[in-house]
Parts: sequence; structure tokens; C-alpha cells
Amino acid sequence: MINPVHGEGLSPCCDELEERTAELETTTVRSGTRNLSFRLYGQVNRALLLWKDGFDTGDHVVDNHTSSSRFGFVGSTSIRPGLTAGYRIEIEAAFPSSEDIFNAADGRTGIVPGTDRLRVRQNYWTMADRDLGGVSVGYQSSATDDVSIINLGSQMNDAAVHYNNAFRIRLDLAKPAIITDLTWGQIAHNVDALRGHFVRYDSPILYGWLLSTAWNNEAWDVALRYQKEAAGFRFAGGIGYMHDAELAFDDVRGSASLIHDATGLYASVAGGARHAAHALGGPDDLAHFYYLQLGVSKQWLSFGKTTFYADHGFYKDFNISEPLSINPDSNLPVVWGTLTHTEVRRWGFGVEQGLDAAATLVYAQVHFYDPKIVGYPCDFLTPTVCGGNPANTTTLPAGAWQALVIGARIQF
Repeated sequence: MINPVHGEGLSPCCDELEERTAELETTTVRSGTRNLSFRLYGQVNRALLLWKDGFDTGDHVVDNHTSSSRFGFVGSTSIRPGLTAGYRIEIEAAFPSSEDIFNAADGRTGIVPGTDRLRVRQNYWTMADRDLGGVSVGYQSSATDDVSIINLGSQMNDAAVHYNNAFRIRLDLAKPAIITDLTWGQIAHNVDALRGHFVRYDSPILYGWLLSTAWNNEAWDVALRYQKEAAGFRFAGGIGYMHDAELAFDDVRGSASLIHDATGLYASVAGGARHAAHALGGPDDLAHFYYLQLGVSKQWLSFGKTTFYADHGFYKDFNISEPLSINPDSNLPVVWGTLTHTEVRRWGFGVEQGLDAAATLVYAQVHFYDPKIVGYPCDFLTPTVCGGNPANTTTLPAGAWQALVIGARIQF
């Protein structure tokens, strides 16, 4: 592994793949770089999603955005003892991704146009010194990426929105129910950072502590992570701050997880806040969330670890002060008014079973999302100011969202 800070574990695979990898390594040696290591890795994660948006139901086979299907190449070479250089190229093959499907106007499952393609997930080089740390340059995770989803229990569920990110909120104002342009991913946000073109630095790990920072011409962030094993417990946690000048927001977020190895009992928590400047000149927004997962993860069966969990999350005031439109699928969407308050309460439970000999994880999950949407309608007598009187707020009859997810992830 060339970058243990923001790389992912690689699993052994079949003899055929190992032979192919050996062939590639031989080819590299013939090119003249005799101390360059090379590794091919990947995974496939497909799931059946059964959903209900409060009015319609549907189903679709999706690629699980929690841990998407992908393949990649990593390589490293030693410059001198203690100093290495390397690279990572990772391609995502997620079609349709669970973050790109939605409830279409006809009641069926729609797919966001233009998402049926391979995507570059990571593409960077790195240079690391054993005593000074490592620098990586290219398309990669920022320092705070995944700092709000640290979890020592479940591998397939956390504080992020993975299955209804693009699903639209529906209102029971008419028959059939009205579809809006507001998505669950906009109001149930865990303020997690995304990948981008960054220069990133990771310090050496010192007594379990790791300091990371990343920068580009639009944003910068810094994160501190810690892990420790003692007295039969394992702990992992992190906290970070990001400033994005282009999108005009500041985030603070973090998470922590504690597991007792003997019993398998664990708890994972996450939380964060976002201060966002209002693009239309209104008051700035302050949104926040928290998330809790409790469970047990233990190897009762000889072929792999079993995990049971229940979770709860709360997301408040994301995407407020923005206009709300209805009938977005029509050629003439109508602006209803302005959002003043949003809440999402979620809960669910799930089970995961590892099949270690096959590098496979099978899982089943149940999700419930309940929204509260408040806003004030446009004053159509004065259309130049869509918003009317902020005192005349209305709680909209938004439908809840439910889902059953059954899937498997196979790694190589």
C-alpha cells in the first residue's frame, strides 16, 4: 500500500489474477524500473433497492454508493531507505449508482442522465518520507473526506445518505402528489467533503495521531485523526474543518467509534455543522446534524464476522433560504416559495455477514426517513419578490421515504 492514509485495504484474489499481476510486474521490470511494485485491486457491490416515497413504490438494481464498484492500480518504488514514491489510479464503475436514481413523475425509478459512464475516482502521485510524512498531488480525497463516517462496526451504513440522495420530496397538495425539486440529499446532508484536485499532506503517525491538510485554488481543509487499542477496546475518531471559497461555506465535522473486541459491542457517533453564505443575499444559514449507530460485530460463525446494528440520525436546516419549485419534470416548473426550516429524522437497522474465503460481504438494511419542510409561499400579487411575508410560514405535507436494501460486495 502506497498511501495507508486514504487508500483502502486490498484483498487477495484468485490464482488467475495473481498470475496476471505477475505478468504486469514483469513487463514493468523490462521497462527498466526494477524496484517498482504494482498491484491491481477492485470490488463489485450491487444491491436490490425497494423504495417507497410516501406515495409510489418502486425497485431497481443499483450500485451501492456506500462502497461503490471500482477497480484500480497502485504502484510504489523506493528512492532510498525511508523515502518512497508512488501513484494510484482508481476508476469507478457504478451504473446506476444508488446516488443517481430518483422517483420519476410516472411513479417509476428514474436515472440521472449522463451517469452511465466510468468515472475517475482517484488519480494522483505521492511521495512519502518515513519521518516527515507524505505529499500527494492530483485527483484525490481532501483531508476531511470521510472524517464524519468513521465506523468500526458496520461496513455498509453510516451518517451519509446513500440510497435516496437524488429522490425528490413529494407533497400531498394535490392528486397525484406533487413532486418538488428538493431532494433528500439536500436536506439530509452529513457535510462530508468530496474528492477533487488537491495538494495534500499527511504527517507521520505519532502515538496514534495523524494530521492531514489539503489545498486547491477553491478550498482548503485540515483534519486530525486518532486510533488506539487498549484493554480489549479499539477506538478510532477524527475531526476536521473545511473552508470552501467558491461555494461559500465553512464546515466542522467529525466522528468516533468504539468497539469491545470480546463481546463485539460497539457504538459509532458523528456530527457536524455548516455555515453557508446565502447566494441570494439573505441571512447566512447554519445547518447541523448528528448520527448514532449501536450494534454488535463478532465472529460467531467460522466463515466470517456477523454484524447487527440500529441507527438514528437528525439533520436540520440544510438548504434553507432557497426557493422551492414544484413539477420540475415539466417544461414550466412553478416556484412555490422560500424554505425557512428543514428537518430529517432517520432510523433503521441492518445485518451484515462476512464470507472471508470469498472476500465477500452480504447485507440487508431497512431505512426510514421522515421530513419536516417549512416555508412561506410566493406573493403572486408581487411576483418580483417571491416570498411574501416571512411570518406566514406553512408546514408542507411532505411524504416520508422508506427502503429495503439487499446486496453483496465482492472484493479482489
